[in-house]
Amino acid sequence: MEKPAVLNPIPAQMVNERASFGPLDLKAYISDGVSFTAELGTGDALPKGLICTSDGILTGIPGANTEGNYEILLTVENDEGSLHTSLMLTIKPSMVGGEGDYFDKLKAQVWEALDQKLPAPDFTELFDRPVTLMDVYYLLERFGLLKIWDAFNLEAPGEKVLLNLEGVSKHYEVYDRGSCLVASPKDLFSHERTLADGLQTAQAMAREVYRRGWTVELVGLQKLTRAAWVEIQRLGEIYEKPLEVINYNSSPYDIQLVEKELVKRQSPER
Repeated sequence: MEKPAVLNPIPAQMVNERASFGPLDLKAYISDGVSFTAELGTGDALPKGLICTSDGILTGIPGANTEGNYEILLTVENDEGSLHTSLMLTIKPSMVGGEGDYFDKLKAQVWEALDQKLPAPDFTELFDRPVTLMDVYYLLERFGLLKIWDAFNLEAPGEKVLLNLEGVSKHYEVYDRGSCLVASPKDLFSHERTLADGLQTAQAMAREVYRRGWTVELVGLQKLTRAAWVEIQRLGEIYEKPLEVINYNSSPYDIQLVEKELVKRQSPER
């Protein structure tokens, strides 16, 4: 075993307050690390709600009032020595506004009731609250569907054939229906499945349609369609053979993601 070493720079990260972050596996960027610790560049602990496990997983849900830009200093050690490196983290304001305080208080009451074996709190106000955009987005993310169409194949989708694609998350199933590939979660409301599982699956599907040479149209949760689009562009750059994606309007942020992926994963899948 050699001393820990940086394989690739850790890209800057971004998350909203009260939104799930990661898990970011630091071992994808640092080799030979056995023990990982993290703190802020100021010497303070990580923002409330975030943790770095000893095996190199950075994850959590940033708490209220953690908005800001942070430099996270990492110390990575093994028997041969140690390494110090850093990454930048931006925490943006919560998307749920003042409603987050209500749900934080309600969750605290539920946990207190469970801990002390008391009756559950009154949920009447919860049932009477109007449906918000964040509620709708949560349901869309829970469904986490993605379809990749063979745009010039005008046949109706056929029978489902389960695919065993390399890289698909264990929490997803991907089906081949002839004119499209479809990904859906195995358990809609699993607490183990994260957005990272959907992104991982979208990338695996993108590699498959690139191999098939389809002209692609993407339909599904925006974060999944973006992940698939970025992967298709990355493969096109590597193999110098672009794949056409129709009805997708890329943003400057999408272009930046392609550039980051090209740096992070320089070895093409074959």
